[in-house]
Amino acid sequence: MSTECPSYLRGNVMRVTRLNGCGQAQYGDGNQVTSDGFITVKMSAEVEEGEETSVTKANGKTCISDKAPDQLKWYSLEMEFCQVDPDLVTMINPTWQQVLDAQGDVVGYDAIGELDSSTGFGLELWMDVYGETDACVGQEAQGAWGYLLLPWCVGGAPGDLEINNGAVSFNFTGRTKAGNNWRRGPYNVVLDENNIPAPLLTPVPKKAHYRLITTTVRPPEPECGAMPVDRPTPEPAELVVTGLPNEEPRRTVRLFVDNHGFGPVTIDWGDGSAVEESTEGRWVPHYYTTDGPVTVTVCDKETPVVCATKELVVPLPADEPLIELVCANDPARPTRILAEVKMPPQSTQRGLIDWGDGSDPQEFDAARSGGVANLTHTYNAPSIYTVSVRRVDQTRFRARDAIQVPCSGGGGEAPKVCPPVAAPSDPTGRTVQLTIGGTCASSGEGPKVQVVKATEDPTGRTAKVTINNSGS
Repeated sequence: MSTECPSYLRGNVMRVTRLNGCGQAQYGDGNQVTSDGFITVKMSAEVEEGEETSVTKANGKTCISDKAPDQLKWYSLEMEFCQVDPDLVTMINPTWQQVLDAQGDVVGYDAIGELDSSTGFGLELWMDVYGETDACVGQEAQGAWGYLLLPWCVGGAPGDLEINNGAVSFNFTGRTKAGNNWRRGPYNVVLDENNIPAPLLTPVPKKAHYRLITTTVRPPEPECGAMPVDRPTPEPAELVVTGLPNEEPRRTVRLFVDNHGFGPVTIDWGDGSAVEESTEGRWVPHYYTTDGPVTVTVCDKETPVVCATKELVVPLPADEPLIELVCANDPARPTRILAEVKMPPQSTQRGLIDWGDGSDPQEFDAARSGGVANLTHTYNAPSIYTVSVRRVDQTRFRARDAIQVPCSGGGGEAPKVCPPVAAPSDPTGRTVQLTIGGTCASSGEGPKVQVVKATEDPTGRTAKVTINNSGS
């Protein structure tokens, strides 16, 4: 893995996309404008300073002096244009109205006094790349550009307008807003793992105010007027499954569908019942009348070939993961432990384990190992530690276990085994009685017994007993 450190210069082209009230791109006609008619785009950080706390003792000396961290509120935007696209202006503020000529073409706009910040727009900017860079490699690369994305901008308002004996420029202001739903976006702006133009590889976090990357996909060509935003082919939906907490047996399945902002889906519950249509982003319950394995299939309604499946067994097991802590059987590191985590099959199999010693929680994926994850951790100091594990898809489902470190059984010592004696319950004398870890009998003679640690058990809790070299 390498890191790109390019230098950027000059703005190249911008694209403005109409958003809805949830910060999602709107598909269909007239929802994007691409322009190179801007002069500058300026971003200014608006920061709220953290509160200062200061306490002075009676003798005049400082007792407490501290300051809370500053918080980024938003970025203020100032945009200056030398070429005005009326569709772009009315997209920045949808309360302004277009003015049409006799043929129905857009020739201008009316700047109405009201300003609307309930919806907003997404702003993309491309810049040229200066100097040496390794970004533009391979036959599929179309060049190298800086790509700046502001996923949610609101509050578009006009700035000062001056008409004189010179060029006339138009100014507009706005600000960024957190909580966007841009995700990967509706456009192909980067190359994917197959070197094919695709949307952003990783979704934009909801808290992000902007993203800056280097891309090798050519920016769009500027065009006057609004153009349609085509609905891209979505990825399969993400499915979250739980049961009812107090139901026994657990035959009711609750399904949450995340269709990545692409809207309604169809649900085939796999039990012969009618296919159900549902909006995304809500819990949908279904009761199974028979037990056994089922396959739930969820497809995008508009693109039904894009489907996600989930294998379930009815009745559902508990929604919480299971965790067991044992010694790792490492004589060189007696404070090392082994955690066996079993994730419920209806989960995504991804979990997060907190070792309870202040270290960063560790994320794991148990899907590759049949739903069971074997994790190790070495502690720095002896103590009693409480280890907790939770599901990533539903964080309220948790489990925990405690262990004392260093723990017994980690040094590889075999348990104490008394010499074998004849079992008093068998008068034939053919039965041998073994006492492990207890008080040894004082009489009786038996075969030769050897006890060693079982090598196939890494926990060190299993002893292997050999009687007369025959094995047992």
